[in-house]
Amino acid sequence: MGHAYVAVVGGAVGRAAILLAICALVLVAIVLQFGQVRALYGGSETAEERINCPSCGSRVPAEPDACEYCGESLEGGAEG
Repeated sequence: MGHAYVAVVGGAVGRAAILLAICALVLVAIVLQFGQVRALYGGSETAEERINCPSCGSRVPAEPDACEYCGESLEGGAEG
C-alpha cells in the first residue's frame, strides 16, 4: 500500500511542477512583451524628443531639419 501512496503523491507533485513551469513561462513571455512595447512607444525616460511632421503627420525626431518620411521641412512643426 505504501507504493500506491507514493505514486499518487508523485503524480500530483509532477502535475503541480508542470503547471508551475507553464505559469513561469507565461509570465516571462508577458514581461518580454512589455519590454518590446516600451521600446516601440518610448516608455523610457531617456527617449529622444519627437514631433509630428506638419506635412505628413509622421512622428520624427525633433533634431533633423526635414521629415525622414516625406522630406518636407519641419519648421513650424507642433510638438506632441
